[in-house]
Amino acid sequence: MKPRNLIEIKAKMLCEGVNLTPEIEELFSKQNPSGIKRGGLSSGGKMKLAGRIQVNAPFYRSIKVDLKLVPDISCPNGFIVDYYGEPLCTGEILEAPNWYKEKIEGFSITQIITAHGRQLAGAIYENCSLFGIGEECKFCVINHSLNNRSPFLVLKKADLFIKALSKIRLIDYDGLSLNGGMTLNSGRGMEIIEPVVKEIHKVYPTLNIAIEITPPKDLTWINRLKEAGVSSLMMNLECWDDEIRKEIIPGKNKLCSKEMYMKAFEQAVDVFGNGKVSSCFVIGTERPESIKEGIRVITDLGVVPSPLAGRYFEDIPDYPFIPRVSFYELIDVMVYTNKLMYEKGLISTDTSGCVACGMCDLIRDRELF
Repeated sequence: MKPRNLIEIKAKMLCEGVNLTPEIEELFSKQNPSGIKRGGLSSGGKMKLAGRIQVNAPFYRSIKVDLKLVPDISCPNGFIVDYYGEPLCTGEILEAPNWYKEKIEGFSITQIITAHGRQLAGAIYENCSLFGIGEECKFCVINHSLNNRSPFLVLKKADLFIKALSKIRLIDYDGLSLNGGMTLNSGRGMEIIEPVVKEIHKVYPTLNIAIEITPPKDLTWINRLKEAGVSSLMMNLECWDDEIRKEIIPGKNKLCSKEMYMKAFEQAVDVFGNGKVSSCFVIGTERPESIKEGIRVITDLGVVPSPLAGRYFEDIPDYPFIPRVSFYELIDVMVYTNKLMYEKGLISTDTSGCVACGMCDLIRDRELF
């Protein structure tokens, strides 16, 4: 279906991906000069449409989709979004920063930190214990994100991040987002993240740091993260329907029930404040009505919802998750989210993290609705 405006173009890109001409693919390759395989939503290409909104969209080579990026001969770094021969809008490929050329202890700096617009992002624990027990989330590819499985990169020490940050002009960025897979310990991974954040915060005390975590068994870990220097939290519910949760996120559902999430949200909002706690929902896992119910519940708690389009990875053999979502569904859920947030007076005040970035969702594009 043909998108009619910029917000629909972005939504369609996020939901269905784009095809590329060889010339455009070559330009996007400069965003990843070291050829690092990135997991999750950090894959794809970062771009700006019509000089207004930024997008991080998945690329498809073997799958034919409606939108194709073709060269814009009037702009060296530009492209035209093509819909079966009809130009929809122009865009430009976001250039890789100069510091992407740096190496840290022999590794490309992009294996430690990458740029997402004005956000920096990295993974402390680039794996997840749920894979070891066969209970991983069906859409997760975190353990595919590195070709070089050096233990220094799978489980990164604070020193790697500190050295990487020293190569970056931090005034150009609003914050740093860090994540990591779950562990089976009571901290659910916080026991790995907390000491790393503490060391980074000692060296860079004014740097805003967002952490993506799974609710811990012991909620005092949330207070410890705040004390370590974390400025905001992301705790992703992924989906709301109980049966879907058992199917899509089996291990997380067993170890971190929805009830645990609700208690963790209440604790986190109390510690960090309204607008500093967020949670993503993966559109394409369940009926939009069910997603909306989950969004209603968490906005009542002061948590910012981030509806994200499920993403298929054609380059991962036997990838088990095939989302079923139209861009109209994503927009419909986002309109509902905007309405609820307005009614609740809930505004994201994050300067770091996924919601602050906004490339993979529509939450920062509300003026275009």
